[in-house]
Amino acid sequence: MGKNFLIISDPQAYRDRFGDVPIFYQHLANDHRINLFHLNTNQVLANNTNSTIIWATEVKNDLTYEHFLNLTYHPKKPYTFDKFDLTFCRSLKPFPDSYLDKLSNWSRQLLFVNSPSYKKEQIAADFLLKVAQEWIPETIVTNDQHTAFAFWEKHQTIIAKQVNSCGGRGVYKIWYENNLFQVDNFNQGRNSFSNFSQVIDYLTNQTSAPIQFVRYLKQVKEGDKRIVVVDGEIYGAYLRRSKSGHWVNNVSGDGECILAEITDAEKKAIASTVGAYQARGLHTLGYDFLLDDDGVWRISEINAGNVGGFARLEQLTQTPVMARFVDWLIDFSESRKAIDAGSYSVVNC
Repeated sequence: MGKNFLIISDPQAYRDRFGDVPIFYQHLANDHRINLFHLNTNQVLANNTNSTIIWATEVKNDLTYEHFLNLTYHPKKPYTFDKFDLTFCRSLKPFPDSYLDKLSNWSRQLLFVNSPSYKKEQIAADFLLKVAQEWIPETIVTNDQHTAFAFWEKHQTIIAKQVNSCGGRGVYKIWYENNLFQVDNFNQGRNSFSNFSQVIDYLTNQTSAPIQFVRYLKQVKEGDKRIVVVDGEIYGAYLRRSKSGHWVNNVSGDGECILAEITDAEKKAIASTVGAYQARGLHTLGYDFLLDDDGVWRISEINAGNVGGFARLEQLTQTPVMARFVDWLIDFSESRKAIDAGSYSVVNC
């Protein structure tokens, strides 16, 4: 009969036909062990709070990229929660208000790859500082302008990171030049401010959440190393480097990718932090490392849930990385169901 997998995503957000999510859908659709179902991200909050029915689209095995993009408009049928053996949320941040709360309610009856309730904890500004302080550059979490200014005075060039964002969209470089504070963002470009309080107002304009401030690493143009980890097991690593020399190396910008080695120090950093995520039911991780002035690659982020890298590693290594991941998902759905009798939820957000 096959396993019934429910994937939550917004296909229109994935405009690269060779990207991780389109390739992932095609892989699942062509796997005879899996019956694939799609739920659009915006349907999560549209669903009645107390409903035990999900209106989903069954995905056929001849899925092309063009069909993937239009899954939102394909016919939907009602299914009860017990229809699905595994749910994987591949929605991009920022998550809408109450989105993770809704998925947390669903997780009482659905098995999620990554716990939505603990995902909510993980995206908080101070979570990385709690679990990986030994392995990251000097970092503070605050929305107090005096505390942030003192941090800037110490380091002169710093990075500010907003919560609930991805692809470098919520990351800002701050420094002082030509008698003005300069703030640069990949999407918004460069802005100048006469005082630091204006910088804070700019960063907190659309959020009341604390901001993470990090010492800027001058070797950032050497690239951003992504290491893909599934349930504590390292799948591989690749280096993303901006073709234009920009300080943001994301593939969503102009980053290009080359295969990378994983150092013993990086393995040690992963081994010492991954348990905090596993204990919270967060199983798919993307560790990002940047090169520091002392030649050590330090953790800049630990992404949990909807992480990219499987398709990229497969392309770079010419090995079946995606098939390996799908095998793990099937095994996970069977083992968790046996252990928890369906009470645990699997969503990869």
